[in-house]
Amino acid sequence: MLRGAIIGFGAVAANGHVPAYLNSREAKIVAVVDRTETRRKAAEESLPGIATFATIEELAAGAEIDFVDICTPPALHGEPMVDALRRGWNVLCEKPLLLDLDELERVRILARDSGLAVVPVHNWKYAPIIRRATEALHAGTIGSLREIEIETLRIEDCAAADPAHPNWRRDPALAGGGVLMDHGWHAIYLARHWFGDDPIGVDARLHRATASGIEDEATLTLHFPKGPAKIFLTWRAETRRNTMRLTGDRGEIAINDDTLKIGNEEIRFESALSAGSHHADWFAAMLPDVLAGFCSPEQARESFEEAAVCLSVIRSAYQLPIGF
Repeated sequence: MLRGAIIGFGAVAANGHVPAYLNSREAKIVAVVDRTETRRKAAEESLPGIATFATIEELAAGAEIDFVDICTPPALHGEPMVDALRRGWNVLCEKPLLLDLDELERVRILARDSGLAVVPVHNWKYAPIIRRATEALHAGTIGSLREIEIETLRIEDCAAADPAHPNWRRDPALAGGGVLMDHGWHAIYLARHWFGDDPIGVDARLHRATASGIEDEATLTLHFPKGPAKIFLTWRAETRRNTMRLTGDRGEIAINDDTLKIGNEEIRFESALSAGSHHADWFAAMLPDVLAGFCSPEQARESFEEAAVCLSVIRSAYQLPIGF
């Protein structure tokens, strides 16, 4: 049984991660670190008997653990990640894994040299409807993949649990970007996962109408050796929905929120892709692979490189002209 500590007990930790750990026979959360007393109390209510601390230094002195699960806002990922690796702890971290390419390279080297794993939470790959679509793709149902289309529509960004920063996704100092960093990260790793290759180019148009200057809408085209992935993301939609289309040389796979269409077959799923923001069942499905990576860090390298591609693409997109 691996012993872990959650760093940052916000909404995603409480609603997305904790339920999976409570049902796991392979991992147990024994401690929580959060700088705010209210969130530490929330952790104690969710996990009776849990040890809570205000800092990682207190955690290291007061608990024996094997890994940390970092759920802080994105700009606060790097410091606890490096600290954990230096203390000999494996790392699971919410997306976006890191915001700076130089910092990512330092973490890559530190993890490699210490023989530890750093695993990003790329949980969309584990959504039941996406797993079924991926199985169909890999089975050759639509032939060779030629094009991907991904559309993420949101009416607004997701609220946070920290009373001091209830809307950190609109704060570039904490979020590192807007809808592209928030939702684009998922779309990029899915496109890479489906094409089975790295993109060789990127075109992007970003809309920045918010007071903070972050983008609330983005149109992105990733160029892969076998074809394009066309991505549209917005926080300005009139409805909340996710759609995806995988076009091959012998057919297509289409996802419309809760409905999967493979050729003439249509399958309805219990939960829509756009339902909720915490996806505890997806995290639970991902957790065994995470723990396997902790036990054998080489298995976790691919997911780290997946995150590296996401960050590289997003940073390239931010260097392009705004466009509209």
